[in-house]
Amino acid sequence: MLRLVFRKKGILEWEEVETPTINGQNQALVEPIAIARCDLDLPIVRGETLFRAPFPVGHEFVGRIKSLSDELYGQFQVGSVVAIPFQISCGTCPSCLSIHTNSCESVPYTSAYGMPPGAHNVGGAISELIKVSYAKQMLLTMDPKINPVGIASLSDNIAEVWKLAGRFLERKKDPKTLVVGGNAGSIGLYTALYLHQTKKAEVLYVDTDRSRIELATSLGIPVTHVTTFPKPSEKYDLVCDASATKEGWEFATRSMGKNAILSSASIFWTNRFEIPYLEMYNQGAEIHIGRVESLDSMKALYPEIQNGMFTPEKIVTKTVSFAEAKEAWLEESIKLVVTR
Repeated sequence: MLRLVFRKKGILEWEEVETPTINGQNQALVEPIAIARCDLDLPIVRGETLFRAPFPVGHEFVGRIKSLSDELYGQFQVGSVVAIPFQISCGTCPSCLSIHTNSCESVPYTSAYGMPPGAHNVGGAISELIKVSYAKQMLLTMDPKINPVGIASLSDNIAEVWKLAGRFLERKKDPKTLVVGGNAGSIGLYTALYLHQTKKAEVLYVDTDRSRIELATSLGIPVTHVTTFPKPSEKYDLVCDASATKEGWEFATRSMGKNAILSSASIFWTNRFEIPYLEMYNQGAEIHIGRVESLDSMKALYPEIQNGMFTPEKIVTKTVSFAEAKEAWLEESIKLVVTR
């Protein structure tokens, strides 16, 4: 079968590999039918991260079940559309049972589709077929009325909405919320759209990128376009950072009001980064930094997608065929989805 591989900086190649098979219990074979490019994928192939080639790419995807291990028939149906968390988790280890499926103890730490170290063993989503172990844990059956293209990012960039904002909304009543857009481009937009559509918070989206501002504006999201992030003039109860830049981070941290929450989707490839510590100490601050809990965030957001309250498909800006993936994966777009 064919799969797409990140070969070296700026280079993707199609690779022919052996087709996976069912060889044990709790397994499924899934055909990816909508594969989204994560906000991190472009920096990866540009050589701007610590991930080193070669490895198969693609970790955000929705697929169709092609076959199952015998004991799973009756629990799942061949032909059903499923969303799959990009993080591999067993569902039974202490970490999984503590709702930390991003740190499953049954697999090597940070095991995931489409990124090392996991990709070397489980592959990437731009592939004709994916083998899913721990299938009872990993397969989330989707409503057939939902367009797979719109939820292709459910396992990661859409799931980040819960990490950045959703999980705090019961604690903060109608919080005044700032979303700082930037290099985690679709994450900021998904988050702002969720808050705007569900009306669970007053939201302002701030970004330096005109195309993202225009998309947010077209969706009715309150926006402010800046050429550079200024010294903040307003303070917020909840600040969601998706900038992935030093300037955006500084704007986000200094926009926190008294006893505010800051949650960040930014990845900085360093252990040395400043925060306004004394200011935070005096006014009270809660900072959340870390990898998304893919599976649990998917489950939390899915009901609002299913009932139409949250429509993440509005953030998709480009779709291409499977055959076009090699070229399109390297091109700029806010949210690319590869379809089959």
